Amino acid sequence: MAPVRSVLGEVDSVVVVFHDLTDIRRTERMRRDFIANVSHEFKTPLTSIRGYAETLLSGAKDDPKIAPDFLRTIERNAEHLEALVSDLLTLARLEAEVPATREQVDVKSVIDEQISSRTSAITERDIRVTVACLSIEVQADRSRLSTALSNLIDNAIHYNKAGGEIRISAEMQNGTLNVSVADTGYGIPSEELPRIFERFYRVDKARARESGGTGLGLSIVKHAIESQGGAISVTSRIGAGSTFTIRLPV
Repeated sequence: MAPVRSVLGEVDSVVVVFHDLTDIRRTERMRRDFIANVSHEFKTPLTSIRGYAETLLSGAKDDPKIAPDFLRTIERNAEHLEALVSDLLTLARLEAEVPATREQVDVKSVIDEQISSRTSAITERDIRVTVACLSIEVQADRSRLSTALSNLIDNAIHYNKAGGEIRISAEMQNGTLNVSVADTGYGIPSEELPRIFERFYRVDKARARESGGTGLGLSIVKHAIESQGGAISVTSRIGAGSTFTIRLPV
């Protein structure tokens, strides 16, 4: 029987090696895709900045009819690059697997802070925000919870309809904090839902670029919550909006 056990052991070793090679190839493919996506995301605004700058230097800077528009375009693309770098750094920190901190967090305070910092955008789009959250204090990573809510609320604003509504609720159930951010926006096609948390994946590329989105927001949300042992889910209906729900054991 010894030879049989030896052969089986060798077979098991080969299987393990194949699994390792598969994982390595998958990781390499993900790395190549990520680099390609980052390069593309940087190239688009950089090309625009360079083109408009060259035109201005060629004499357009002296034309009062077009110079201000060109400068605003350069500024807008520079702001997009700044947001992209900021999101990449945030994602890198979250993926570095640094342990989440635990501190006493007032959930309503975190929600109110995020809404308050977006007052002008909410007013500009005539969006009504309602918050259903009693005084809840939990042990969690305040920074990561704030980061997740920040991105979800930004999406609820940018992908909502003018005059729409955002409903935010938070409650404790059996030792789990449940926070939902719902909007009355355009909704997400069901076939797109499995991919929306991927880096750089956009459902509506034109609207995402128009809103200044980097394509990293939902990936950041996923990492910020999962790094605390939680989960993020979404339900959506075309024309009726989307609801993102954070479930965080505390």
